[in-house]
Amino acid sequence: MRIIVDRELTQLDAYAEGAEEIEGILDGSLADDGARIHLATFPDPVLVTDPWRIAQLPAAQRDVVSSFFGLPRRTLEFDGVTMDFDASRHPRVWSPSIDTFLMCKALAPVLDAAAPGASVLEVGCGSGFIALYAMEALRRRGAPASEVHVVDIEPQALQVALGALERAADTTLVTASLGRRGDALRVRGRYDLVLMNPPYIRRPADLVGAAHKDNPWEGVALLRELAEQGRKHLNPGGSLVLVMSSLCDGLARPWFDAGWEVETLATLEVPLKVYAVTSGLTQKSRAWISYLKDVEGLAVHEPPLRGYATWQRLEILRCRPLA
Repeated sequence: MRIIVDRELTQLDAYAEGAEEIEGILDGSLADDGARIHLATFPDPVLVTDPWRIAQLPAAQRDVVSSFFGLPRRTLEFDGVTMDFDASRHPRVWSPSIDTFLMCKALAPVLDAAAPGASVLEVGCGSGFIALYAMEALRRRGAPASEVHVVDIEPQALQVALGALERAADTTLVTASLGRRGDALRVRGRYDLVLMNPPYIRRPADLVGAAHKDNPWEGVALLRELAEQGRKHLNPGGSLVLVMSSLCDGLARPWFDAGWEVETLATLEVPLKVYAVTSGLTQKSRAWISYLKDVEGLAVHEPPLRGYATWQRLEILRCRPLA
């Protein structure tokens, strides 16, 4: 299936696409029905896969749309930039999500001001969609990047990111490095633009012992490292652009307020939809959600808001070193 999110993040459209889906799943005909069939439109999306909004569709449409969103393979498109993603091949990599697209939307003024030949680093790249968007957007502006470098601790993530970047690279040099959980960021050289969308869901250490070492949803230590050491990764005049969640900003925002000029580029309220955290079906989940509500400021709505009880605020911050 193909998921298209418009540049202003005001609409998400889902399509069945190609013979395997149209002929194999819908028993349609490419000759009669075309190579793409529109499945549904979701205004003002707050999730890429939104089970509650899918459930509000008429019954027959609901069942079809739900089936397509359950497929492991999808093509995601934002502002003309596309990525093919297959969760069955790369189960340890997160598919591009709503915070990915919020980051891309917010990058517009930063990319507009970039000089030709700018270099880009994405830290914790995951699928690499943000780096891919920056690279393609710079090229469309007539100022192609000289280099795009991606870093992650997950080999599957680098495989996905490098595949997408190298297919679209043209004249841009694409490089990557594999980090290790708990180690300091090891990146040679300096960059004009450093991008990061870190995991940000903290939990109390007494749930699992040394929580920071085995929590795939928490990357707050990386935020601290970049706040303290990010200057050495930036060229003069460069910017660090990152996603900051309300679940960690009480801890992490002061790190950047000291020593950085911080500008908010975009904000969005979104549900927290990580079932290991929000299900309430396990003792760990119940303790985790209680901690987030009581300590980290998780917003809880009763009755649920737009189908979801737990919400967070995402901010895209542009950080430039103070003189």
